[in-house]
Amino acid sequence: MVQKSVFVSTGQFAQLTGVSKHTLFFYDDNNLFKPAKVEDNGYRYYSLNQVDTFSVISSLKEIGMPLKQIKQYLDDRSPERFIHLLDTESQKLKEKIARLNQLLDVMEEKKKATATAMSADHSGLTVETLGPRHLYRTAVENVREPRSYYQAFQQHYTHLEQKFRCSSWLESLMVETTNVLDPSPAYPGYIYTEVSRKTDSNLSIPGGDYLTGYFQGDDDKLIEGYQVLIQHARSNELQLGEYIFEELVLDELSFKAYNQYVYKLSVPVVKTSDASSLNPN
Repeated sequence: MVQKSVFVSTGQFAQLTGVSKHTLFFYDDNNLFKPAKVEDNGYRYYSLNQVDTFSVISSLKEIGMPLKQIKQYLDDRSPERFIHLLDTESQKLKEKIARLNQLLDVMEEKKKATATAMSADHSGLTVETLGPRHLYRTAVENVREPRSYYQAFQQHYTHLEQKFRCSSWLESLMVETTNVLDPSPAYPGYIYTEVSRKTDSNLSIPGGDYLTGYFQGDDDKLIEGYQVLIQHARSNELQLGEYIFEELVLDELSFKAYNQYVYKLSVPVVKTSDASSLNPN
């Protein structure tokens, strides 16, 4: 039979459980976790049987349960209440893990987008082939009016938080190509976030070729970028798709100055001859 009534000093117990002696003193002084026995000389001794109890207390504290609540349970403990406590805290922990996984996805998404923007050719335009895209978008009444844009932006992020429990760092803008070809003082658009699942989107776009360019600078440089994109398409007999997409790929997290920001502009394209062959009538 193994002798279980083994007692160790405060220092030994602290080493076993990975905490400082001062933590054990604090728990003892606040009647949260007390030693198994205290000798006449004041030395505290803990039983090895207490290691598991202390580990549970430490785990509850680590996942965010206040010491006051832990003490309230310990003051009125029972097997039934212990099961209820673990059920409640396990559910909270699962929700926290899910939230952290979402934050990790957002960070990885931002890192990938930044790396892609850094390695891209910024000296000219290219045609890239993309697969099907699933977007969650929010309408902007007038993309040229700050108040209208802000209201849509706020609504978009509220929806993201409510629907996905996470706000992406990659909000983008899409506008109808006809509005860019014939610009007016006011025209609508959409703020959008690309999502991985079609069921989470409110717009799905088939895969295809995109005329793409990267443009660095302020709003004026961005407007020039739109015109460069359109002129290139016309010069190369490319039929433009319904929307032009504007993505801020290198922002304040990469540069201090606003005029150093980098935008990616892209528009679905098809050769005019190819488009005619698809629609002979």
